[in-house]
Amino acid sequence: MLDLADFLHLPDLDAAIARIAAGGPGLIVVAGLDPALASAGDILLPSGRATFMRVLMRELLLADPAARAIVVAESRDSIRIPRQLRQRVTLLDAESTRTPITQRLSLAAAHRPALLVLERLEPETLTLAVEAARGGVKVLTQYETVFSGADVVRALADATTGSSTDTTALEALHWVIAVQRVPALCTHCSAELAPGAVQQQELRLRFGGLLDELSAAGQPVFRRAGGCTQCGGRGYEGEVALFDVYRHGPPEQHELVLPMAAYALRLAAAGHLALDDVLSFHADQLRRTSARLAASESALRAANATLQRRLAELESAQRVLTQRTEALVSFQRMAEALLGAADLPALAEQVCRQARDLCAADRAILYYLRPDDQAEVLAYLGWSLDRVSRLLPAEDVCDAARDVTTQPVPFSGWPPGVTARSPDVEGAALRAGLRVPLVVQGRPVGAMIVHSTVLPSFPPGQVALLQTFASHAALAIQRAGLIEELRAKIVALEEAQHELAVKERMERELELARQVQQSFLPTEFPAVAGCRFAAHNEPARQVGGDFYDVIALGDGRVGLVIADVSDKGMPAALYMALSRSLIRAEAQRTGSPVEVLANVNRLLLDLGEPDMFVSVFYGVLAGRTFTYGRAGHDRPLLLRSGAAHELGGSGTILGLLENAAANLSEERLELEPGDRLILFTDGLTDIADPRGELFGPARFQGVLLMHAALPVDVLCRQVFADLNAYRGAAEQYDDMTLLAVALE
Repeated sequence: MLDLADFLHLPDLDAAIARIAAGGPGLIVVAGLDPALASAGDILLPSGRATFMRVLMRELLLADPAARAIVVAESRDSIRIPRQLRQRVTLLDAESTRTPITQRLSLAAAHRPALLVLERLEPETLTLAVEAARGGVKVLTQYETVFSGADVVRALADATTGSSTDTTALEALHWVIAVQRVPALCTHCSAELAPGAVQQQELRLRFGGLLDELSAAGQPVFRRAGGCTQCGGRGYEGEVALFDVYRHGPPEQHELVLPMAAYALRLAAAGHLALDDVLSFHADQLRRTSARLAASESALRAANATLQRRLAELESAQRVLTQRTEALVSFQRMAEALLGAADLPALAEQVCRQARDLCAADRAILYYLRPDDQAEVLAYLGWSLDRVSRLLPAEDVCDAARDVTTQPVPFSGWPPGVTARSPDVEGAALRAGLRVPLVVQGRPVGAMIVHSTVLPSFPPGQVALLQTFASHAALAIQRAGLIEELRAKIVALEEAQHELAVKERMERELELARQVQQSFLPTEFPAVAGCRFAAHNEPARQVGGDFYDVIALGDGRVGLVIADVSDKGMPAALYMALSRSLIRAEAQRTGSPVEVLANVNRLLLDLGEPDMFVSVFYGVLAGRTFTYGRAGHDRPLLLRSGAAHELGGSGTILGLLENAAANLSEERLELEPGDRLILFTDGLTDIADPRGELFGPARFQGVLLMHAALPVDVLCRQVFADLNAYRGAAEQYDDMTLLAVALE
């Protein structure tokens, strides 16, 4: 018997399959309908066509032990190849070859295999499949249709020549096997049925010869559906397959080898189908087809509605993206103001103007906390000069216990230092108000208050943009304030000794830059169940271009970043600050590492220096799944079971090439308890001893494996101790950064 584990079938099918297997080259089509939809109250059963084609492929290969096959499919999972036959089968799938199906089919036919298997027959592949069969290849494929037998041939002829009656072009089509699943009788409650006069007359009219054959072999016992608890009162349980085998080819070879109606009657005589279902089979087929069309139409309407909703969502997302892009441009302008402003008030005025524009306010005022416990009004827009006090007590502006975050809060009333007066005199009433603390590392440096005399409230999106902007503005103002203090000290020192003052100013500026840069590097990491983080950084100069970050993304996800900016010193530090800000902003916007890298690359091309670039490794850890992208950075290492494994992935550095040429790939890795994930910059492997010999990747991996069992914070310290011992008195030429993750 044919090995059809998924089918209950009759011996007649085995004989037909044997003829097909023994036949020569030609096209073999397995036909059937596999609907993915169901209408209410009427389950549309899949035909089992794909399963039967896999079985038929196996039988054709077993019939010829020397035969080899080529399978043309969309993916590796489309056609499951039996394990014992995989050595004899070559798979051409879209995922591996990256070529259209017509090109893959032509290539397969040119090799003239004993068997060519095409996953699905479509209009664009029909002619190629027929030509391959005419050229001496046995081609097996499947076709989505409700037809069987000669009707399938006519449908294919209509698709080929536009005429369903001209089938001469399809003489290479030798076999059509139609498959259809129908409900099977419940074996627990079905009852014998004595056909009535009308049923006997219809049986005699439609199955006269076959009925005589069944009677000669023993009086056929027909059954009807009942109803029991086993089948839920339906009378049916499970399905049974019907087959129709048709021989085509030249006209003299046309033969209906196994009619589906006769096959159904034999199953009814064997007790698997109800007699009424056999007699109404064609009407039921028409009803099922009509139901499928109705369900498809309903699904099409639902899909169209979903697309319309999705379009609206995309348009909304586009508006948000435009706002965020404008915000990023504002951030860049703020950085330029930090470099170009002559004094702190000039910077404050720029910040005040941009904050007002971001949230569509018409009034704004910015306060700066001075070291003498006073608050100074640095800038204001929309208020009259004669109504603003320049100096206020610090407690009137900032509350040290309250101002520890940059979260904007609603503000009602008049800003501190502004004389209140009646709206009639003012000419407008203050409606929406926001107070935005300016905080750096948990310490307030000032505050900003914006008002609108038009809006009843500020939209949440604008509030979020203002909060992000305020974080950068606070850092810029703190920097500018520190620079002003530094300049004042330099003037005093220049009066005593000019050369010493210049030297001390340079050292102070570099130290200030180092402190600012180090403030970007986290010393505390998000709490993530099952993970421990540790990092260590040693710049080659007072300021460097390396940075790392661990970003909390919500829902237990965390982003891991390590990067290396080209060049060293202050330019690298500024480019590092820009790159880090862009990565953090984009990481909150999208969960795809490659999208984050691509967006940052595009923004760096617009905003960054043309002769600078940065290598970045960015990944998202969600539970045990680590998804990442590598933009020209050294490959991180996975320490597992006493071995070090390099992570894969491709991509070029950011800030140099357009995204089309960046070749960024997104990779996925499943981590295990005990794993150590090591992210590092090339300064660790390029360190040299006093003789100039590089430490190298091999030694570096050996040091990591030697300390792999240590807690990650101890591991980081020990690795740097070993590297510095190797370097000895030699100069450190490159920044060194290490970020380690331990999976528990």
